[in-house]
Amino acid sequence: MCSRVRRAVAGPAIVIAVATLLIAAVSPCRAQQPAATPAADDSPLVSRIRPSPPEIASQHPLTPVIEYARQEQNYLRQTVVDFTCRLVKREQIDGFLQDYHYIDMEVREQTDGGGRVAQPLSIYLHFLGPELVAGRKIVFVEGQNDGKMLVRNGGRHFDYVVARIDPDGKNAREESLVPITQISFTRLLGKMVEVLERHRLADPTGENTEAVRIAGARINQRPCTLVRVTHPRKMDGLEFHVANVFVDDELHVPVRVDYSDWPKYPRGPVPLIAEYTYTELKLNVNLPDAAFSRGRLRSPRD
Repeated sequence: MCSRVRRAVAGPAIVIAVATLLIAAVSPCRAQQPAATPAADDSPLVSRIRPSPPEIASQHPLTPVIEYARQEQNYLRQTVVDFTCRLVKREQIDGFLQDYHYIDMEVREQTDGGGRVAQPLSIYLHFLGPELVAGRKIVFVEGQNDGKMLVRNGGRHFDYVVARIDPDGKNAREESLVPITQISFTRLLGKMVEVLERHRLADPTGENTEAVRIAGARINQRPCTLVRVTHPRKMDGLEFHVANVFVDDELHVPVRVDYSDWPKYPRGPVPLIAEYTYTELKLNVNLPDAAFSRGRLRSPRD
């Protein structure tokens, strides 16, 4: 059973917060409009882009992003306590692109006070599909259960079994790209800073890094701004070819992320690595302790 337990994710730490940061950080300059990648158009939840003239950074695009990320991380620590959403995701695992997964998420951020953790990172996940994992539920509260996730398997067999799974263990790494411990917004921002600093070192002149912003996109009929980060040439130290992030114009948070690898040959298809679409997102809903109790794994209602 353990080999079938999937560790749910909220998005790749490389790009999940890039959108909000780039919108505030990139400076305008006229450039040719880039074509939408297949990953940005294939999902049934994504409406076709209606672009306006794009903007491109006039300096190395990662420097202002990194500086702003540190400020934004401090801001989120003070303003975002928790959130709920429905995640629709696909990931390429060991060369195989998954079916779409549908997951209801409830996340409470870690808060600190008086030099100690006042409220630990707390996560509840409920898988709605596909059939293989439908009914799976996960509870994770940092510092409890010996650091393990409590996982009710779900699916067609042994759906009643509850197991303790190491978020960083072999089974989890084989089934997902990002650990459950990185779901929170503030931790994703911290991880993003680390990744982008590595990218800046790999391409110090910025000649192989592009960042563009295009208004007029729509996700689930909601107006969004598309932010695209591209590394045209594959280089040591760079971890993706193209990343697309859609930011809800009203909520100011990413509601879709996809990122892709470099083609295997010139003019070849761009292989999708992962895509994540966030729907029904609500911030600061005051989730109680009971939302992250072991009892929710047995509840037939959620």
